[in-house]
Order: sequence, then C-alpha cells, then structure tokens
Amino acid sequence: MAAYDSLLDLIKNYFIDMGYAYEYIDSFFSERIFSELISIRLANANVMIKNKTDRKSHQTHIAITGEAVNFFYNESEIHEKDNAVVEKRNVAVSSDNINELLGKEFSIDDVNDMEILEGVVTVGTRTQKQVQLSKRNSENSVFFNSLRLGLFENDLLILLKYREKDCFLAIGIPQTFYLDYIPNYAKKYETNTYLMLPRINQ
Repeated sequence: MAAYDSLLDLIKNYFIDMGYAYEYIDSFFSERIFSELISIRLANANVMIKNKTDRKSHQTHIAITGEAVNFFYNESEIHEKDNAVVEKRNVAVSSDNINELLGKEFSIDDVNDMEILEGVVTVGTRTQKQVQLSKRNSENSVFFNSLRLGLFENDLLILLKYREKDCFLAIGIPQTFYLDYIPNYAKKYETNTYLMLPRINQ
C-alpha cells in the first residue's frame, strides 16, 4: 500500500464515521479529484492561542518545512518570493468537519453530498525552506479559522489539492481518531508529509 493510500483511507473512514455514504466518500477522496496532499501533525506552536498547552508560545501560523513547501510553490517560485509578501490562497472546508471538531451537534442532510465552504487562507514565506500557512488569521476566512479552533497539539491538518481548480480542501482529524487507524503514525510519517497522488484513468 502506498503512503498516500493510508492517509486517504484515514480521511475516508473519518467522514464515513460521521455518517456519509461509503460509495460517495470513496469516489470523492480519490486520485481522480485530488493531485497532492500534505499531512501536518500539529505542534503546540501551530495551534490557535486558546488551544495551546503552553501559552508562552505566541506563534499561531503553521510552519511548513521540507518537501511539503512544494505543495504551495515550485522551486523557482520559492526562490523568487519576498518574505514580506503575504498571499491569499483559495481553501475549502467541510461544515460537518468543523462541527465535529468543535463538538457541535449536527445532522447530515445528504449522505451523498458534502457541504463545502469556500474561502481563503493566508500564506507567506519565512525563508526558502519554510512556508507559513495561516500567516494572518485576521485575513483568513472565518471557516478556516473555525476549523483551526477545533484542532489541538498532535491533531492532523490535512490539505488536499484539487486537480481541476485552483483550491485546496482542508481537513482536521483528531489524534484520538487517527491513532485508531494508524497507531504508528509518528514513525510512519514526517511531521509535514508531502505526497503526490498519481493520476488514474477517468
């Protein structure tokens, strides 16, 4: 099994556990729809202030390092970036994912159709080796910030890049859930894991 298969299966199981239909989720979270992903195991420094276990850290952006910077920029782009520039990228989130993370009661209206909320997230560079995701929370969409408010240290933030549109889907998965499916996650994956998904026949 390829490394990305385990992560796609994790995402599928998470949404099926919420109540979505298997056939719909299996088709949606696939190489047909998405081309790349990064899975970020959040450190205390990466979570919102109110969710920190150690509040001496005032950082709230999510530092993306290693190969994972390729999710946002190719090599020539990253060398040309001015670290004073903050860009906005199109990001989508699932309303049910937000409600699940925040512990709110919700019901799924259609098990074969996910409600996707679209907005933006800010991205900046610190050096040629680091991208700062959610650089300015005040300029992010309220949906993306709400997703982050449901995430704590060691939870996963997974970003999936759409093949056919300039946007990525952000998904939050709690540690209590993913360790049931990938108990050796910390040994199997980097803190920031970047994977390309092969294109499959349509």
